[in-house]
Amino acid sequence: MSMAQISTPPQSLAEVVTNRNFETLEHQSVYGQRQSAHSGLTWGYYGGRWGGFSVSDGTLTLSNATNYVVVQRSDGAISTSTSSTNWNDTSAYARVYQITASGGAVTAVQDHRAGASGVHGGAAGSLTQGDGLDVDAAGFRGVPQNSQSGNYTCVAADAGKHILHPSGGGSGDTFTIPANGSVAYEIGTTLTFVNRSTDAVSIAITSDTMYLAGTGTTGTRTLAENGVATAIKVESTVWLISGPGLT
Repeated sequence: MSMAQISTPPQSLAEVVTNRNFETLEHQSVYGQRQSAHSGLTWGYYGGRWGGFSVSDGTLTLSNATNYVVVQRSDGAISTSTSSTNWNDTSAYARVYQITASGGAVTAVQDHRAGASGVHGGAAGSLTQGDGLDVDAAGFRGVPQNSQSGNYTCVAADAGKHILHPSGGGSGDTFTIPANGSVAYEIGTTLTFVNRSTDAVSIAITSDTMYLAGTGTTGTRTLAENGVATAIKVESTVWLISGPGLT
């Protein structure tokens, strides 16, 4: 990176130029060490923007052990654990730091942020849809599953996923697409519904309009056992839905 010159010619407020250079690199500092907040087993980190999420400056409480610091890909939440379960689940979590502490103090730090499974890594497996409200964001290679065995209202993170009503799911359950005023999915967003239960599941929409493709009829639809239906948002308050087993 070509740094601005702060000594030739002399500048009375050189720190302003330097700070602006740091602003250019701000995205790389998200979840990075915030030294001023470090104290004993308290670990400080910087906030910013990551994966479509707003992250605030914060702290984590470490243990006198090996601490695995990760970020949940679905919402940007950072956490630490002495268990490596989430650390090894790189499809759901991005790696940040592996921190060793003993006697109430940090003794070793491994920075994994730029690794293939890190928060700033470039591997295809780490790409996500951010907050679910940007249809142009890096997407999934498949259609991830959100299994719900009761009544359920879709959320932003469900964009591009399939909502499963599993075998043995409740009778009379309803899956609901929220109104645009509640969850502002972008035009082009898709939600897929799958029913593996012998009990049909209803697919409803809150206040906006959902048309059955090919007929133009509106209202709550019924998805039979082994049915698959996909709804696509075509206008700010209009969805079209279709699929086998849908009536």
